[in-house]
Amino acid sequence: MSQKVSDWTSAAKIICRNAIVITLAFLLGVSASRAQEDVLVRPLFADDSPLELTIEGPFRLLSRDGRERPERPGLVRYRDAQGQEVVLDVEIRIRGRSRLELCSSPPLRLNFRRSQVSGTVFAGQNHLKLVTQCKKQDSYQDYLAQEYQIYRAFNALTDRSFRVRRVSVEYLDTEARRPTSFTEPAFLIEEDWEVAERNDMQALEVESFGISDLDPRHTALLGVFQFMIGNTDWSSIRAVEGEDCCHNGKVIGAPDMGAIVIPYDFDQSGVINIPYAQPNPALRIQSVRQRLYRGLCAMNDELEWVIQRLNEQRAEVEGVFNSDRVSERRRNRALDYLSHSYEIINDPEQRNEEIVEACR
Repeated sequence: MSQKVSDWTSAAKIICRNAIVITLAFLLGVSASRAQEDVLVRPLFADDSPLELTIEGPFRLLSRDGRERPERPGLVRYRDAQGQEVVLDVEIRIRGRSRLELCSSPPLRLNFRRSQVSGTVFAGQNHLKLVTQCKKQDSYQDYLAQEYQIYRAFNALTDRSFRVRRVSVEYLDTEARRPTSFTEPAFLIEEDWEVAERNDMQALEVESFGISDLDPRHTALLGVFQFMIGNTDWSSIRAVEGEDCCHNGKVIGAPDMGAIVIPYDFDQSGVINIPYAQPNPALRIQSVRQRLYRGLCAMNDELEWVIQRLNEQRAEVEGVFNSDRVSERRRNRALDYLSHSYEIINDPEQRNEEIVEACR
């Protein structure tokens, strides 16, 4: 579980450098709360086969109160490998920023009871993000599938990434006068503490980072990957006001290395080009299809390794996007977009102009 810096001892609060804070977090044993969970089998993200769920809850009420984001009681139902129905209590709340305003079905957060999930597909889980199909049109199934593919593509490049699991969800609105339901695809996102455990690290929550606190190789990989998919809606050093670092990223770390920012929320990416996506006007680009490198100049020494890694994994990355779960037109458009990004990183002149000299 993530440990807020504010919960650490007063001695840790006085020390300003985040690298030292990370070290103190480990020395103070903030990861001990999950020591017993190391031996748990957590099957949810070990399997990529689609999972069929029914989620019951007061969805109209949740949508109406979305800005306040209250938790409402609900149920998650599914059938296990033996065909037996499993019923779990959950607390449901709306999540997201732009999607809260723009989507008829905004993303959800599902909070499970740890006392109930043992022995189920959700064993070891607690708080899970559910990325939903934003709107009813068929095209939004493609957009959802392509965002899922971005997570899988980053998985192909590094284990320091969020795993995801496809689900088909029947939503049953318990607040309707008559029971109403509809079924749509979605996907679940791994929690940050689980990514940290897989990599022998600790999930952290801090307000910001200095550039020198970051792991150079991972940070360079993150920057080039975001460039390749055409995403500028992220940061590796700061967060939106009032939130923990980083914007559309979670932080993990270890005493013997720099902080690792794990990216999420890719709906603003040019490779998807969802209709509501708009770049920040301050960036002075016309659309999300126009790439802009947002990586850090301090990490440029790692670019040779990053490009080698991207080329080594190119077939797997492109294979992720070459899926019949996306319409042929959008699939081909995404592959063409990625192919162009490989042209840029492998051409010294283009790479120098669009990445090396464009860094921050």
